[in-house]
Amino acid sequence: MLAVLVALAAMGCGARRGETSTPTATPRATTGQPRAYRMGFSALPTTLTDQAQQDAFDLGAKYGDVLLLQKPVAWSEFAAGGTPSTKTRMQTASERDHAQARGLHLFIALDPFDPADRGRLASPPAGSETRDLSDPSLRSALVAQAKYVAINYKPTYLAIGVEVNGTYERNPTQYQKFVEAYREAYSAAKSASPNTMVFPTFEYEQLLGLVPWEAPHPPRWELLRDFGERSDMFAISTYPSFTYSVARKVPPDYYRQIKDQTKLPVAFASAGYASAPGRDGVNSSTPDEQRRFLQRLLGDADALASPLVIWFLRQDANHLTAPPFDLFQSIGLVDLKGINKQAWPIWESASMRPYDSSTPAKEPTPDPSSTP
Repeated sequence: MLAVLVALAAMGCGARRGETSTPTATPRATTGQPRAYRMGFSALPTTLTDQAQQDAFDLGAKYGDVLLLQKPVAWSEFAAGGTPSTKTRMQTASERDHAQARGLHLFIALDPFDPADRGRLASPPAGSETRDLSDPSLRSALVAQAKYVAINYKPTYLAIGVEVNGTYERNPTQYQKFVEAYREAYSAAKSASPNTMVFPTFEYEQLLGLVPWEAPHPPRWELLRDFGERSDMFAISTYPSFTYSVARKVPPDYYRQIKDQTKLPVAFASAGYASAPGRDGVNSSTPDEQRRFLQRLLGDADALASPLVIWFLRQDANHLTAPPFDLFQSIGLVDLKGINKQAWPIWESASMRPYDSSTPAKEPTPDPSSTP
């Protein structure tokens, strides 16, 4: 889930000053039918090294249009009277410059909650551990950082709140205070960067009540109404291999049913499907099933005229070993040795299609490689 990224962000992952020379953007050759969606990966590196972090930018530009960077809220730096640290300002400049040099669009996800327990804030200042976003200092920090990101990154996409329905499930009061703070942060970000698409993200399997280790419940579509006109897209993270053992068991209308619930563009803020079994019977999948799901996902993105498709990991990461992060070990389209999995050619082919935001919704042409 997108929550994995915030733990790595706290460790300082991201492009840094002092790297090798920054490349000049080289346009990709394009072929095939246009696509309405921009596509890309998260910046989570394969290994926790500077070179791997730079590779995330290089390969993101080679095989996509967008790079996802997730940020925890720096409460002390952005509280009233606070100042962004030198480290924060340097990292901002570095990430922005590396993306611009490669022609990458940025998707920044600002996450105020603890990935291990979305009912509480992540690393709040001492003495604020039990508080929520009704606290004026905490709320002002979230709003100020959203504005800072909008001004200094000018991202194409900005998520304020990650998998926010998880907060609703854990702590409804915390969720309601977040919704109030979000509205203020949305206005601040849009005033600073009107062309940035601003929205929260939802974890789709959890929204539908399908997470196998949680109590089932009816779909929580009503949560979409909490954001009203202050959401430019309906953005989801989705990992159906946690729920469906094979891709062919994912219902035909699994994603297309969203259009019955909202008129907003449907964005895939982070998606993935395992290519190997996981612990406790989770992700009982294979490379074949991952390939089938990716082809299905891109087909649904065409049918929905989605504006954005992010695959969580381009390559498997060797540091995702501790629970719950270990469930993501095989979600990459390339294995730890750098060998392409069966799904990789599907992604590479889609990345070569020309991007055109005016492309209408359409049923994709069947691809012979999708057959079992």
